[in-house]
Amino acid sequence: MRALAYASLLSAWALGASCLSAPEAEDWLAVGFRSPEQTFRAFQTGLRAGLPDLEYRCLGADFKRRAAGEFGGFSLLAYVEYRRELFRQQPLLKLAATAHIQSVRELAPGRVQVVAEVDTWFHDETFAVDLVREEFFELWVGDRRAADDLVDWRRIAQEEGGELVVRVPLPDGMAAREVGELRAGHEWKIDGFPAAPRSGAGGP
Repeated sequence: MRALAYASLLSAWALGASCLSAPEAEDWLAVGFRSPEQTFRAFQTGLRAGLPDLEYRCLGADFKRRAAGEFGGFSLLAYVEYRRELFRQQPLLKLAATAHIQSVRELAPGRVQVVAEVDTWFHDETFAVDLVREEFFELWVGDRRAADDLVDWRRIAQEEGGELVVRVPLPDGMAAREVGELRAGHEWKIDGFPAAPRSGAGGP
């Protein structure tokens, strides 16, 4: 009887993971990476919408480099295959799309840990995700991104006479007048996936 009850419990969780509600308009409008909380919720929106490309955009550069070493490359296509296998093995991880953030704590400068909780029908599950701050710039010409890179913010941005002055390198052969948009700043990205959620309402 105990085994049957446990199997029924797993089936109920798996059913909940496969029946996620679609994102609403405010979820799409809130997509961004300006804070750890916003990035976490953007990833949830990608999960709920079944959009691996949005999930992939939430991942940090170091995480992608580590994954590339493990899988021999980690493009968007590789991520699609990775997540398919991940959710096949651990379908309950999709329940992260319904989690509520409980706390955000700093681990080190530019690194935080988000602790989130999933409310299930039977009890709560908590898990933790680490996020890192990335400093970047992008140059756009029309709808084409002409250059981008991760940078040390202190190298490209200085305060001069009460103004913020940002200096970024131009690609060879490009004049400043061709640039339609310059983006520079900080974004928060996910630095790895948690293990399967653990029982209890406390921290991870």
